[in-house]
Parts: sequence; C-alpha cells; structure tokens
Amino acid sequence: MKNKENIFLKRLNENPDYHEFWQDFHVYCKNFEIQDKEYFVETLPLLYNRIKNDMANYAIYDAIRKFALEKPDEAIVILEMIEQKGTLETLDFSASIFGGLSQSKTNYPYKDKILSFIMSSDEYTVHSGISAAYQIMLENEQEKLKFLNAVHENLVKIIERDSIMNFGIIARFYNKYLNTIINAKEVVILLLEKKNVDVQNEVARSLNAEFKFEDDPDYFKKSLNLLTFTEVKYQGIYSTINYRLKDTLLTQPDIIIGFINNWVQNNRGKLKSITALEVLIHELYSNHPKTIEKLFLDWLNSDNNSYKIALQFVISDLSSKVDIICLPKELLKNLSETDSLYIVFMIVGYILDYKYASEMLYNILEVNYKNERIRNHIASLFAKYLIINYYSVTDILKNKRKTANKIISSIIDQIIDSSEHYYKQVSELELINEFEPSDKRMNYFLKQQNVQMQKLMDASDRKKDSFLDMLTSINLRAGKSFFSKYKGEYSQESEMQSFRSSVEVARVQYIDEIGQEKLRLMWQNIKRDELPN
Repeated sequence: MKNKENIFLKRLNENPDYHEFWQDFHVYCKNFEIQDKEYFVETLPLLYNRIKNDMANYAIYDAIRKFALEKPDEAIVILEMIEQKGTLETLDFSASIFGGLSQSKTNYPYKDKILSFIMSSDEYTVHSGISAAYQIMLENEQEKLKFLNAVHENLVKIIERDSIMNFGIIARFYNKYLNTIINAKEVVILLLEKKNVDVQNEVARSLNAEFKFEDDPDYFKKSLNLLTFTEVKYQGIYSTINYRLKDTLLTQPDIIIGFINNWVQNNRGKLKSITALEVLIHELYSNHPKTIEKLFLDWLNSDNNSYKIALQFVISDLSSKVDIICLPKELLKNLSETDSLYIVFMIVGYILDYKYASEMLYNILEVNYKNERIRNHIASLFAKYLIINYYSVTDILKNKRKTANKIISSIIDQIIDSSEHYYKQVSELELINEFEPSDKRMNYFLKQQNVQMQKLMDASDRKKDSFLDMLTSINLRAGKSFFSKYKGEYSQESEMQSFRSSVEVARVQYIDEIGQEKLRLMWQNIKRDELPN
C-alpha cells in the first residue's frame, strides 16, 4: 500500500473516532488509490459510519467514481467484493463505482447488473441499485430510454410492496427523469401522499431545480401542497423549501400564499409550529407587503379559527423584524358593517402584540369613522383594553392625531382623556405588595430557571463535526476582566460593561390574567350575528 493510504486506513481501523480524521480523509480522497482491495473493502463499514450524515462525505464518492472511470477492471473486482459482502455499509459505495463505469470504455454489462440489484430481494441491494440508476451517465438516447423504462417497471413493484426505506431514493430517481419517464410525475405525487420524510426531502430539493412552476403549474402546486404535511421537526426540509421558493416568491406570490394557507389547513393541531415558515413569510412581506396585508385581513375575516390562531404566531415571529403591518384600506372600504366589526373583535381576541393590534384597529377606524357603531366599539377597546394594559398606546394615538381629520382627532382625544382619568386614579392608590412574589416563591422560580438553563446547555453540547474540526480553538479566561489566548499569545484585558434593557408589561394582564383571558376567549368566539350594537 502507498504510505498515505496505509496511514489513513490503518488509523481508521485502530480508532474510527480519531481526532485528525477529516484532515487525513481529504488528503486520502485527493490522492485516492486502492492497492489492497480486500483491506479497502474490509474498511468500508468503518468509513461509512464515520462519514454518514456529513456533507463532506461527497469527496470519497467522487474519488471512487473517478477511480472506476480510470481503472474500470480494478473497480469491477471491488464491486464484486462489495456485492459479496452485501451489507448496507459496503453497498453504499457501489453506486459510485457504477457511475464511473458508465463513463468508462468498459464492456462490463453494468446496466444489467444495476437491474439485477434493483430486482434483488435484499432491500439494501435494491437501494444501491436505484442509487446507481440515478447516477449513471448514458449518452445513447435509445439505450437510455430502454434502461429507464426497465427501471421504472421494477420501481412500480417496489412501491406496491411498500418498501419504505427506498421511497426517498425512488423519488430522487423520478425527479431526475420527470419529463423522460411518462408516468414519473404521477409516481412522485403518489409517494408524496404517503407523507414519507425522505420523499418530502427529495421533492423539496427539486423545487425550482428539476421542475419549475412555469413548466407545469398544476404539478408544482400539487407537490407544494403535499409538502405542507412535512413535520416541523424536520427543519432542514423547511429550510430547503424556503430557499427553493425564493424565485417563485418574487414572481408568483399567490403560489406562496396558497402554500401558507394549505399549511395552516393541514397542521391544525400544531399551528404554533408555523414558525417554520417565518423566513418565507418575512421574505414575502419584504417583496410584496400588500400581499401579506391582504392575507392578514382574509385570515381575520375568515370563520375558520385556525387562520386566526396561526396569525398570532406569525405576528409574534414578525414583530421582531417588522414594527407594524397595516390592513389594506382599499379592501376595508368594501367590507360591510358586520364584517368590519367582526374583524375588530378578532383583532383584540387574537392579536397580542399591542402595536399590531393598535395599527389594525386604527386602519378600520380611518375607513369607518363616520359609522357610529364601529367607532364607538373601537374607542372603547382602545380605552378599556389596550391602553389600560399598555400606556404607550396613548403615544401611538397622539402620533396618529397629527395627520387625522377632525372627527378622528376628537375620538382620539376622548380615548386619551378616558385613559388619563383611569391612570390618574391608579396612581393615587397607595402602594401595595399584594402581587409581589414571596422570597421563597422567587427562590424556587430561579432554581427551576437554572435547571432549565442547564438542560439547554447540556443539549447544545455535541460531537465535533468536520466543519468545527477545521476551526481554530480559542481559550478564554474570565473573572473581573477577561482575555483570550490565540496562537500562543494573550490578548489585552477587557472588563465587562453593564447594560440595561426594559420592556412594557401588560399591566391588567399581569394583575388579572384569568379575567383578560376570559375577555379574549369571549371575543374569539363571537359570531357575526352576535355582535353588540
């Protein structure tokens, strides 16, 4: 064996978790050679377990593919040894060999061999065969079509026998040949309907890559709708969806709205998890603010409570990036008195962010200031709900007053006068400690906080991956002052600086939480024919 190969494989066999693995791995792949085929195949399971689930693993597969291209006869011997082993860990590397053989000048019947893999009774061999069918390069169009149809016939049988472990690689294969295999799209939709995470991952990766909206709008919409069933714990898939939909978001915002609405409908029991779409919704607002404003109005005016429950979580996510979002006045003008008043109560019932709630109520007031019924209810809710919880709402209204007409200015004055009267009465009360927690209760609370914090810290500790392996460690020392050591030298000492932060707490909510929740619950469940006069 050559020295570099010998050192790497030997160290891997002695200790698969050795610290310098990734440095040696990349050097090994760059200078890839196989001198002892048996020793190499025996080491494959260790190599597989060390590199699986790491994005840097592509280097070895690429090296094996190039090896098979340049030395097909030697690669065929290794392929036969891998097949004889027949384990998941060894078969995983066979697809790269097939990929290289398909580009070489060998007479080896690799297509027939791939089909025999696919028709195997062993699931791991089947998986390797499908992966190989995906990877090989065929230049002759007639031979290519014949081979793909043969693979398709066998894959249909595999799907029928519900071979779950192969669904993902099957979806990847069909995504590559969507417009070549006649029934490819129908098969992918069938797989998506099984709600298999591997399939969802493959289709998400193919959005605006293997298939685009303009190529087949119906197929694109169906695929996107079925992706809404993806469980939120698979954050990587949602990150892929967010990334892949960037172009669609710019040109087809209605498609994104449809996706968001379908997600809400298909995830009614876990609407809090709509945080998974936070990036997508924020990007949509940044590029098409009117679209999000209309979406919010539609949700508030809907009789489906799922949309309004989802809205409060969407706003919770957006509020740290977008100060306020309005309701579109041109659409508010077209609403009936009943619908307008219904939305008023939905706002105070579901929207907990006082800035968003204040802005939306004011938008409705601007459109309906001549309607006594609507303006009286809005004024009452400002004075008796929003302002008694958040005094700063008076500042919002005072700022609005600068550009308001005479009627709205008068309404604002009445709201502020009523609120000032309330706070004057409160300020004249003697200070009481009724609602301050006892020392014992506070100590218990802090103890529980520390326990939770420790759990989070423990959960964040994880094994170093190949990326972190490449980073230089910096030693940090702290006390009254802190300094670091980098490349053998100590930095200058620095002292911690104090900082201060404040937030406005909902006052009445803090004192009478049950009462406030009861109010919101009442508003949330009010029907259009039950609206007060």
